[in-house]
Amino acid sequence: MSQEVFEQALELGRKIAESEEFKEVQRAESAMLKDSEAQKLLMEFQLLQQQQRQKQQSGISLTAEDIKQFEQIESKMLQNPLIKSFSEAQHKFQELLNAVNETINKTMLGKKDVAGSGCASGSCGGSCGC
Repeated sequence: MSQEVFEQALELGRKIAESEEFKEVQRAESAMLKDSEAQKLLMEFQLLQQQQRQKQQSGISLTAEDIKQFEQIESKMLQNPLIKSFSEAQHKFQELLNAVNETINKTMLGKKDVAGSGCASGSCGGSCGC
């Protein structure tokens, strides 16, 4: 890898770490991890997820009851305000990463319509190829 590309990647990583989206993920995660109820729900979810994964890897199909149980614990988790806040912060951060990746890809392909130029929002009506 070219040294210049590597240095630019390091700078991009630092800028992303300074972003409000990343900081919000960190704040939400910290609050969630300090809460015993949220921790209990997360552990219950992870255990059930692991059990169902092992079942599937053993060639056993999940039953309707298995799926219902998974959906119930997932719903219960997302009703917890700290878990919900963390999930929303993660989603916003992932959107930022996706936009950065899309911008890099478009730039590498030589497209002029990179994020921030107005076209990335779809406001052009599709005529520019974005």
